[in-house]
Amino acid sequence: MTVAVVLAGGGCAADALPARPTGARVAPSERACPHGTFRWGKVVKREVLAGVSDARRFDVRHGATVDATFEAAPLRSLHAGVTPAEDTLDQRAAVAALERKTGVELADAGEDFRLGADRVQEVSFKKSTGVLFYAVGVTTYEASFAHYCAPADTTPTRGTVATWSPVTYGDLVKCGIDEKLEPASIEAERLVCR
Repeated sequence: MTVAVVLAGGGCAADALPARPTGARVAPSERACPHGTFRWGKVVKREVLAGVSDARRFDVRHGATVDATFEAAPLRSLHAGVTPAEDTLDQRAAVAALERKTGVELADAGEDFRLGADRVQEVSFKKSTGVLFYAVGVTTYEASFAHYCAPADTTPTRGTVATWSPVTYGDLVKCGIDEKLEPASIEAERLVCR
């Protein structure tokens, strides 16, 4: 038995700098465009385990109903950020650009991930036998980039954005079940099932 639960480049001001000869390098300190153009490398999306409950055995007979509460303990610390953190780059603009690239809402630079109300799952069983656990997963995103302030920019700022989607998901899973599980639930099963 597996129960899935869903929990809850702009333009530059060209006249801001004096004219420079063709082919001249644009120094980072001279950039007048904090929201230039982002070029993205590979975007790596991963589903990771954020928290897991203890495994509990249930033997619910036919005709009986059992109410149970599972509470997941946090397993991961995540910090959304941009590296290297240069003064010439707006980190929030970098995250916003990655949101446009992926079409997914993402945690802003500087945020830390914490389990909230999603760490608790209340369920009712009418008939169930076996060992169950509750796993909470989160989807992380990491992408390399080059940030160009202007088409003639020959010294872009390069770095990596690491963040996650604030929408977590939960699985109530039976140990040893022969079903395809989410990656986070597979990891959780290895930790709590004997």
